[in-house]
Amino acid sequence: MRIALFIALIFSAAALALTVYREFEDPIVISKSAKPAVKAETPSDDGLRDELLKLKLRLAALEKVVQRKTQELEPIPQIQEEVAELSTFQNDLAEYALNIDPLDVIGTQEREIENAYSILLDETRSAGERAKQAALLKKYGMFDEEAVASMSNLFFNAESAGEKGAALSALKGHVTPEIRSGVLDSLSTEIADGYQNARFRYQGIEALKPLLPDPEIEAMLTVIAQNDPLVKVANVAGKSVGLPARQEEEKPKKQDG
Repeated sequence: MRIALFIALIFSAAALALTVYREFEDPIVISKSAKPAVKAETPSDDGLRDELLKLKLRLAALEKVVQRKTQELEPIPQIQEEVAELSTFQNDLAEYALNIDPLDVIGTQEREIENAYSILLDETRSAGERAKQAALLKKYGMFDEEAVASMSNLFFNAESAGEKGAALSALKGHVTPEIRSGVLDSLSTEIADGYQNARFRYQGIEALKPLLPDPEIEAMLTVIAQNDPLVKVANVAGKSVGLPARQEEEKPKKQDG
């Protein structure tokens, strides 16, 4: 069964690569001696480069999976042939991208994304620095299982509510049952401690909202909506469970004399 699933993965990767190859089978070749003319980029240029970058990253991710799986399984001639074809298609795509992108805009973005991925996984970096990379990785489909696991570990091992909030900002949309329970427990502690960290409460609410309806989550958000000292945070929670917005309390006017 494991081998069958892997072979299915290979065929899917090859099909994707073949589609890309057919799209680009007649690339415009630019002479190496010719100097590329620098011109203002149009929105269509940006869109094309963006799509090519996503394709390159997707193929790189597939190749990574293939390499990991081939290390786990005994070599199979058919699989090795599919891997070779995938590598060829990836090289063709890279050549085509170079022809339409002589200034290496795609290459620069690809290196930026690889650097972001490396920072996110680097446990020696600060929680905030690591979590900031998530938005870029999500945009290009690179916020994968390893990235999710890294941010989950950050959440569970964080020494402060601020670090937990940073991890939750990255994990929004990727909250597992374990993270859900951890967020509920941490919010309970935060409330018992007297609402010390508004940023954590906000990120906790944002992390739990996609999991509604859920009785435990609804109960927690209701408590925050009715009791949070920061009205803006209270209203984020209240809106999630259909409660009316609280009004900002007016500051007492200074009396003359």
